[in-house]
Amino acid sequence: MDVKLINPFISATRTVFKTMLSMDLDMDKPFVKTNNCTAGDITGVIGFAGDRRGSLCISLRQKGALYVYTALVGDEKPGITAEVVDAIGELTNIISGQARKELESAGVNLKAAIPTVIVGQGLELHFIGKLPVLSLPFHFKINDVTESMQVDFSFEKTDQ
Repeated sequence: MDVKLINPFISATRTVFKTMLSMDLDMDKPFVKTNNCTAGDITGVIGFAGDRRGSLCISLRQKGALYVYTALVGDEKPGITAEVVDAIGELTNIISGQARKELESAGVNLKAAIPTVIVGQGLELHFIGKLPVLSLPFHFKINDVTESMQVDFSFEKTDQ
């Protein structure tokens, strides 16, 4: 996959977490996903069309999602509720928008669908396109505990 498509998602994810959530993200080595299953308990999914077509998924475990919700909204929830689902959808949309803005300045024009959020572990997803899915594994600290988040995406050129 072209690096000019990868770097905007790394940058957007880190920027959104830093500016909106006051959280620093560390990233492990990106890898090609070997299955089509979600990595966490809650996953935001958004599709793209334009110069490329593809999908973006942002998957967190419950504890990480609740922490993100609290950082975004300033309220706490005991578990994954409709409000937490909405917050993860909005986070997916914001990261997508930031990455698309960077891609646009590199000459790649993408339009995004409305994000969908799914709740459950190991759920099977079918990505748009035939190319491999690239995973960007991030982690962040909640007090002294490390939480993980996985950003998965795949894009292929469209015939325009």
